[in-house]
Amino acid sequence: MRFHVERLSPSFAAWLLPLAWLFLALAGTSAARAETAVQQADYRITALIDPPRHGLEAEVTVTVPVAAAGQPIEFVLAANLAISKSSLPLEKRPMVAGDELFSGINGSSEAIARRRGVSRYRVTLPAGAREFSLRYAGLVDMQPETSAEEYARSFAETPGIIDPKGVYLAGSTLWYPQLLAPVVSELMTYSLEVNAPAGWHLIAPGNGTSAGANGKARWHSPSPVDEITLSGGPLTEYTAQAGKVQAQVYLHKDDPAMAAKYLDATSRYLRMYNELIGPYPYEKFALVENFWETGYGMPSYTLLGPQIVRFPFILTSSYPHEILHNWW
Repeated sequence: MRFHVERLSPSFAAWLLPLAWLFLALAGTSAARAETAVQQADYRITALIDPPRHGLEAEVTVTVPVAAAGQPIEFVLAANLAISKSSLPLEKRPMVAGDELFSGINGSSEAIARRRGVSRYRVTLPAGAREFSLRYAGLVDMQPETSAEEYARSFAETPGIIDPKGVYLAGSTLWYPQLLAPVVSELMTYSLEVNAPAGWHLIAPGNGTSAGANGKARWHSPSPVDEITLSGGPLTEYTAQAGKVQAQVYLHKDDPAMAAKYLDATSRYLRMYNELIGPYPYEKFALVENFWETGYGMPSYTLLGPQIVRFPFILTSSYPHEILHNWW
């Protein structure tokens, strides 16, 4: 899930105070999950981004939970994405007032997404079937804007953008079909393959690579997530091994000295939290520099704005806070 950087404080002591109740919360959460194991939907996504044109093309196969097999499935997709192919007959449905379109902390960006437009569809799965596939394309170009609640912190929000400066796709983008009735779980697993333009790195939650030798970024989630995000752009990558985890830093400008500070901080905090809490749940933790001011935390990476990432006190305050989020 996504989290705002709640506080820009020079003191790290504040982040150590919650550890006592964190152990109790984690123990309770683990027990609850063991008792109420929920099967999630699964997404297999192959995508193509065209930054100069702000374009997105995608092919998606959705596998619904066993309980929804053979039933009518309703989902929403951004209205600017036109479906050209469906594996099952597709029926367009009217939007229903009060529909919550995505889960995530960026609630104000849902209002922006609704201004852009949302389409609701229904497919009916054959008896016993759990999969349907779609092909669609369109433009994703909503420039970041500052909402009233973010004005004081100079943060801006967008439900999604593909631009020569970078890409940001999230639950609010509605760039993949988000299930409504009868699927009640908000969590999902996924695998994603997307072209990485020359000189680009694309980062998503979980494990994978930001730019493979074949020009593809590939990511998959080892555990369920509440939205599928994709961030990145023309970035320089720096890496270092932190035990079994790879520390990663992605910057818009070549800055080995700053990258080294973040790589060192990542290694130190991962080691400390591993000893206090338990094994880190992913193969990487990445600091990704955004092309506008943000303070987001996603599973296995954080997306920070160009000014925020250069505040010296971030390294001992908000940055370890974002790493700590990955345990719960």
